[in-house]
Amino acid sequence: MVSKKRLMALSELSPGDKIEQLDNVGLQEYTERMNCFIDNYPALERGVKDALTTHDVGTISKDLLAIWDMLDKLYAERLAKRGFDLLNSAKEAAAEKLEADLTAFFTDTSALSIALQMVQQVVEYGSPEAVEKREYNILAVDDAAFFLGALKSFLAGTEYKVTCLTSGVTALRYLSAHTADLFILDIEMPEMDGYTLASKIKAMGFQAPIIFLTGNASKEYVAKAIKVGGVDFIVKPIDKARVLTKLKQHLKVNET
Repeated sequence: MVSKKRLMALSELSPGDKIEQLDNVGLQEYTERMNCFIDNYPALERGVKDALTTHDVGTISKDLLAIWDMLDKLYAERLAKRGFDLLNSAKEAAAEKLEADLTAFFTDTSALSIALQMVQQVVEYGSPEAVEKREYNILAVDDAAFFLGALKSFLAGTEYKVTCLTSGVTALRYLSAHTADLFILDIEMPEMDGYTLASKIKAMGFQAPIIFLTGNASKEYVAKAIKVGGVDFIVKPIDKARVLTKLKQHLKVNET
């Protein structure tokens, strides 16, 4: 059974007092609803995205209704309201606006799915101890220059010093002479994917937290990332506030 404390720490779930009031039976039922969401959400997201190409409003509405119903049962009230608003506007909204709104919605909903999977998995695989210090060296690896540029911009002027590399091979060469307090790894890269890179980083003896970049909330995808050492995920497209929140969470930044 999942931990109420960990569930209540998720910002996407509100209000937290509904979860706090669950007894053991209620928590078990909640866990079943959570598993239903984790298992079914990726296919529903794909269904909506596929229907967008032909502006099949019937399919978009049907799948959005299913997503809204699951979010509502999980007490993800802000996300549920956004889904309901999208459902009501699907018929009238211009195609470009609907696509933009759905993209933003799915980014946050995927983040919730992944966060719930982390709540489940942390019991089995354990949670790494966070590092406490004032300066932080971050190694980011992604073959997409756009992401690396955005990350550098987000972290400019902060307590985080980021080194950006574009391949796993280059990253391993760098780590033969340097260290890092936290890793941000894209999963889908040529030559060496993020799973393989994470495994090699762990084999080299590094214990720093590994955060994966992804746009995929499928159960198998997330579980594999956790098994190779991932402690969290940042969902693409990336957002500055979300990136900083993740870094503070795993590095326990002391505000001065």
